[in-house]
Amino acid sequence: MKVLSSRVFLNCLLGLVTFWLLAGYAVAAIAPDSRIEADLKTLFRDPPPVKGYPYQDLLEDAASRYGLPLPLVLAVARGESFFDPKARSAKGAIGIMQVMPSTAADYGLKEEELSDPAKNIDVGVHYLSDLYTRLEDPYLSVAAYYCGWAGVADGKFSVRPDCDEYVHYIYAHLQKILAGANAGVAAPVEKVKHFVLTKFDNFLDATNFLNFLSERLPVLQLDIFRAEVIHPDHTRYQYRILVGYANEQNKNRVCRSVEKTLGFTFCR
Repeated sequence: MKVLSSRVFLNCLLGLVTFWLLAGYAVAAIAPDSRIEADLKTLFRDPPPVKGYPYQDLLEDAASRYGLPLPLVLAVARGESFFDPKARSAKGAIGIMQVMPSTAADYGLKEEELSDPAKNIDVGVHYLSDLYTRLEDPYLSVAAYYCGWAGVADGKFSVRPDCDEYVHYIYAHLQKILAGANAGVAAPVEKVKHFVLTKFDNFLDATNFLNFLSERLPVLQLDIFRAEVIHPDHTRYQYRILVGYANEQNKNRVCRSVEKTLGFTFCR
């Protein structure tokens, strides 16, 4: 009788834990941004031509091979690493597409092979394509590229807040790429030097500031990139506002114009 009672209690406890977890996820999960969702679907139907980006041949070949629009693939690569094949995250993600070794293993690659840009791009784009095939939605697929299957509920069409923020972040990079495509030009980050103007812990604050500054100083080459900040007990993302410049003299002029416009000192 005691054994049976213990089992009943354990089953009830597990049921309650499961309910709390599911209820917590349901509260936390949010619906995709309809504007971004529509733009991503349009991208799949009619992707514009883009040119001039680092490793574009490899990225273009992989996009074609796995049935994804090139601008989206470029946006993920740009947002993940700024096309840096030597990028490595504190969690262990590697290379241009920031592929985890465990993901690479699923596609038959060893960790050391992820340092090869061609292999890194191939497995990253292949993984994103498989996500799209399974989820049948570009928004959920981009979210899952960051947070895995657990972060999206394809049946309920919702994502965790941190995964949704990632989609907005990649979308910001996509907008940069599409702006260049519409103008018929590209400004690869590897050909532009940047300095960090300021930093934000919150993506919304970062984008609000970026938009505010863009309106007042439209001549500036502004960008956003998220970087890991490692603390003794945790790692978090920090959103950095970047400004392009040609040389130190130009950088000083940029700093003075920003400070004059906003009334705050940023560059000292």
